[in-house]
Amino acid sequence: MGTRTAAIGLSGIAIMLTWIGIAAAQSTDSIPANPLKQAYFGELHLHTSYSLDSFIFGNPNNPDAAYKFAQGQPVTLFGGETKQLRQPLDFVAITDHAEFLGELALCSTPGAAVYDGEACKGIRAFDMAQFGKIAASVTERKRRADICGADGLACVVAAKQTWQKVQENAARYYQPGKFTTLIGYEYSINIPGAVFSTTGSKDPRATVPGMLHRNVIFRTDHVPDTVFSAYDGTGEELQAWLEAKCTGDCRVLTIPHNSNYSWGRFFWEGRNSDGSPWTRDILARRARIEPLVEIFQIKGSSECEAGIGLADEECGFEAAVPPCPPGEADRCAGPDSFVRDAVVKGLEVEEKQGINPFKYGFIAATDNHDGTPSATAENDFKGHLGQQDNTPEKRLGVKPGAAGVDDGHGESNGAYLKFNPGGLAGVWAEKNTREAVWDALARRETFGTSGTRIRVRFFGGFDFPADLHRNPDLVKIGYAKGVPMGGDLKAAPDGRSPSFVVWATRDPDSAPLQKIQIVKGWVEDGKSMLRIYDVACSDGLTADPSTGLCPDNSAAVNLKTCKTDEGKGAAELATTWTDPSFDPSTRAVYYVRVFEDPVCRWSTYDAIRLKIDPPKSVPATIKERAWTSPIWYTPVQRG
Repeated sequence: MGTRTAAIGLSGIAIMLTWIGIAAAQSTDSIPANPLKQAYFGELHLHTSYSLDSFIFGNPNNPDAAYKFAQGQPVTLFGGETKQLRQPLDFVAITDHAEFLGELALCSTPGAAVYDGEACKGIRAFDMAQFGKIAASVTERKRRADICGADGLACVVAAKQTWQKVQENAARYYQPGKFTTLIGYEYSINIPGAVFSTTGSKDPRATVPGMLHRNVIFRTDHVPDTVFSAYDGTGEELQAWLEAKCTGDCRVLTIPHNSNYSWGRFFWEGRNSDGSPWTRDILARRARIEPLVEIFQIKGSSECEAGIGLADEECGFEAAVPPCPPGEADRCAGPDSFVRDAVVKGLEVEEKQGINPFKYGFIAATDNHDGTPSATAENDFKGHLGQQDNTPEKRLGVKPGAAGVDDGHGESNGAYLKFNPGGLAGVWAEKNTREAVWDALARRETFGTSGTRIRVRFFGGFDFPADLHRNPDLVKIGYAKGVPMGGDLKAAPDGRSPSFVVWATRDPDSAPLQKIQIVKGWVEDGKSMLRIYDVACSDGLTADPSTGLCPDNSAAVNLKTCKTDEGKGAAELATTWTDPSFDPSTRAVYYVRVFEDPVCRWSTYDAIRLKIDPPKSVPATIKERAWTSPIWYTPVQRG
């Protein structure tokens, strides 16, 4: 189930990888490119049995199984259930944890010197206590001597060998033009001493540490010969290492995730993750290497949260972390934990520093630990943590045969009620190859969804016709006369307001669309400001002039059957919009949210399966949604 030593030597792997890489590079040239680009859906945050936590959770699926699952084949989960995607994915990056690649390889390879040691026996017995001890060693930046040797070198060497296997796995499944495998890993440093319990219980299964994790994604098979882990340094040191090691044909980007669990340290103004002061070099490197942020995943939404910072009424979506009480900042959620506040704050940082370290495009992902990339359907959620949450009883926190949901006192203490099936990453790319997909990520022409395949386009410009959304050449004109999501609008010489065109289509396997919003942020007199505009409403409705919001279209869900209303919502929504409060002298940032009509949340489906009432501590229904990367407006600089 875990990693195994390679069947061929490292030199053989290197030769094979070089040959496969050359063949793939040659074959991509003949793949037709669409200059207007098309949407591709994929996963950029996934764990297989190569990750120590996934292994200990009992996940039987290695990278081979994960790649096959992504291409539409069924896999078997812990406990024997099978799982299969409705539609294959276009691209996948498997991002197993860098920190324990060596430890797991040594402990799961018969004949290794430490294979029969107590720590390794505990790992193979799925002992969470052993995982906790090993994980604690990362905080001290000192590997376990009983596994890695006194100098830690055995694990460093074993990790390097597993990294070679990661590359070989990705090369074997890469099918340019059809299925793209991006090489990557997760750098997983935690905040020392910061542990948060989702239920207030002391059950170790219910805790999530304060996290400053990043996924590292490479453009091609030109990658460093090893990985940089939390044993090696901070996130800022990771980025410096990547720029030093990833040179020539090597290109790389990093993607922070779960800022909602970062206790604000991802978006500290003036301070690095370890509390040290910013330097211009660190800010510039961050801006170069980190174009994206993960806005949504299994452990909740990192866009915004109700009652915190720049929140609105839709910020109550899949909130996983409680708000900070007055005077507290750790083990809770404050404004510095959320992406919306960060991208607005970045405008002020750029005004002061000339660099915007928070200029993030958006993607979503799962962080699934079952080796099942983008298994996001609410009505078919089977957990994501192996033996931890593989039954409805465990996920809902009830004892088998219980009459109702316990909400915190059942078998699993309700630890997983706040979690969700996760999201999807979308890119607009010329073709489905490593280079084209990565380039879309790097230029921020990306969007994320909460799990459904909503497609959305967003352009801004100064010369758009007022009815561009009705024009069959919308996309062509959008590129020719404006910029797409992730782009920059420089002020027009005459100070006129830009226009924005947005278009979205529904996922046929999910609910119809309900509305499109444009979220605007700016800084005024040193204060972050927000305005929400509902720019397209379904069912013939129009936004209320006094609030700017669409009326409710009355789409309802039967909580006994999860059947939704017929005839509500839209298959497609589009509009061309001009900001009525535009100030040509003020920096601003705009992004789009697209909402579906409500559907049952996974917890309601589980309650129906158990013939009990849905839990009251989480919503019975949700509105699936999509987020586009922002478009930034910069005024003419004076002086």
